[in-house]
Amino acid sequence: MSQVPIERVLCSPNLPTLPVVAMRVLELTARADVSLREIAAVIENDPAIASKVIRTINSSFYGLTHRCGSIQQALAFLGLQTVKALVLGFSLAHSIDGGGSDEVSFDFLSYWRRSIYSAAAAREIALLHKRCDPDEAFMASLIQDIGMVALWRAYGDRYLQVIDLIKGDHRRLCAVEARSFEIDHAIVSSEMVARWRFPEEVVNAVRCHHRSFEADSQCAALARTIELAGTAASVLTQRTGDSEVARFRRDGQEWFDLRPGPLTLLLQKIADRADELSHAFGLETGAMPDVAAILVRAAQIRRDQQLVEPIIEADTCDVVDHGSISLATIPDARAFGDDLQASFVANGRRAGIGVLLIGIDRARAVQEGFGARAVEAAMTHAAQRVRELAPAASRIYRFVGAELAVLVPEAEIEDLCRIAESIRRAISMLAVPFEHATEKSFPSTVSIGVAIYEPSGEIRSASGIETPDQLVSGAMFALAAGRRIRNRVIVFRRDLKVETDGR
Repeated sequence: MSQVPIERVLCSPNLPTLPVVAMRVLELTARADVSLREIAAVIENDPAIASKVIRTINSSFYGLTHRCGSIQQALAFLGLQTVKALVLGFSLAHSIDGGGSDEVSFDFLSYWRRSIYSAAAAREIALLHKRCDPDEAFMASLIQDIGMVALWRAYGDRYLQVIDLIKGDHRRLCAVEARSFEIDHAIVSSEMVARWRFPEEVVNAVRCHHRSFEADSQCAALARTIELAGTAASVLTQRTGDSEVARFRRDGQEWFDLRPGPLTLLLQKIADRADELSHAFGLETGAMPDVAAILVRAAQIRRDQQLVEPIIEADTCDVVDHGSISLATIPDARAFGDDLQASFVANGRRAGIGVLLIGIDRARAVQEGFGARAVEAAMTHAAQRVRELAPAASRIYRFVGAELAVLVPEAEIEDLCRIAESIRRAISMLAVPFEHATEKSFPSTVSIGVAIYEPSGEIRSASGIETPDQLVSGAMFALAAGRRIRNRVIVFRRDLKVETDGR
């Protein structure tokens, strides 16, 4: 991924910042020899935040049997992590409180509604499964979407148009952001909290909060907790019908062995805790959700449609959010870029250089129907067919989302088309083995974008592909055109970009 988009966002003069007290607390808590008295003194230097912390600790959210009268008592009663999470939460709310007429265009009510519900959910889920610190989960969930505010402040109305495109479906946001800005809010959020010196585990979990399957073993439980909390927030704040309720139950059971019944009952507790938290933070988050009505509606949809598991519907977004699927044996997109550049240098314009971009069709729907592991299974299935059918000299890479890139040196366009078509056909004819599917497998198809750098200067001039970047862009435009039809091979031509942009 290019560093240009992230640097543009992070260099914005209106980027949200943390107050001095929060930065100082983060610095102190990173020290092994810090005393609670030192931390208490720093927090008490900001009377507004100190009073909010004490008020919240004495609320029903924490359920203390004895009243807490000072920050030092709070640290003794509930521990450093709890108090730190509250200090950072209040600081963040103050930093991006949405006040003033210049903030009208961004929907801060929806932003804080989702953040508060996610934070409350993360703490309750972590208390239930006991695999990560509840207050760390609370803190990470509260800050996970800060990148949305940063993107809006960097891109203004262009970012508001992106939000309009997802029509309230937060799960689609990363994919649409990546298409529009070559960056998504999860990446931006993680870069911001890294600069704020949050613990590395929190930084990595925030980066993976929409794709926890990418998280390393040290932060996997935290990343999954944040993602599951985000699903709970979607259940409680979006009119998502059956799909998010089913996903919440399924992922909770798959990731943490939480039974669907108790997990569903947890939704009411999350709603209650979020309401308490919004009052403590002094934030407007809208009306309390009717949890019973949500569950009744979801159950009715399932009965009406006779669903045993969520069905796979046609999808308006064919990218699994953003990022690389973790297929350990395949090099990533950065290696692809390096090897492509090296191929141009070594080639010396003596032969053609071909690129195939292979995208899993309806990948988002596969993820929603069977989970992220099913997308990984489909990617593995596709990679196996590529290795069987592509020339020995070709190389395969993970690209972005549910996509593979294939670099074919010394290629001819006719050979590229033949290879691409044989790969497409083989993938469509063989079901993807997957033990969690009803039939222990599911069908999968791919669309393939084909582009070639031609050795002939005259042909190159006509094709518009002169550089490695133009070659990759050509394959991307061809893949995008193929995905509109699905299960197709499309070869890039110069006027394809015009057609694609014009739609």
